[in-house]
Amino acid sequence: MKSAEIDSLYARYCAEVPCQLNSRQFGTMVMFFPSLLVIASDGEIDQEEKLYIDYLAKFMADTFKHEAGEQATEKLQQEYYQQLNYLLGQLKTWEHLFVQALGEYVLQHPEMQHEVLDILHLFAQASEGESADEKQKIDVLKEQLHL
Repeated sequence: MKSAEIDSLYARYCAEVPCQLNSRQFGTMVMFFPSLLVIASDGEIDQEEKLYIDYLAKFMADTFKHEAGEQATEKLQQEYYQQLNYLLGQLKTWEHLFVQALGEYVLQHPEMQHEVLDILHLFAQASEGESADEKQKIDVLKEQLHL
């Protein structure tokens, strides 16, 4: 995922947050960020949702598995997990910036709409279907992300 908006967000994020992700890895986090918002849509992170955050970190790290060995993938998963937990605690600061960068990316790459939409639903459906809070958050994100 390469775009001026994501590159700018990456530079700002790395300037403000200790981050070991390279720009491609950060782009993957931007792509999956809406799933984090859906997981957190009820305003509380319970044990099950912490497990989903771990799954999300693993899912993101596995996208780079073909480029790195098992140890590097596990280290990347840990870094993603740390970054996702940081973002959960700082959603007021970062949510708009991440959503805006991804929305601009989708506008420039309309072929990615379906993939972003699939990612949006992925973790909502992993539980016992989409809750009302999750559905409402997905509807808002669909509008913000031009899906």
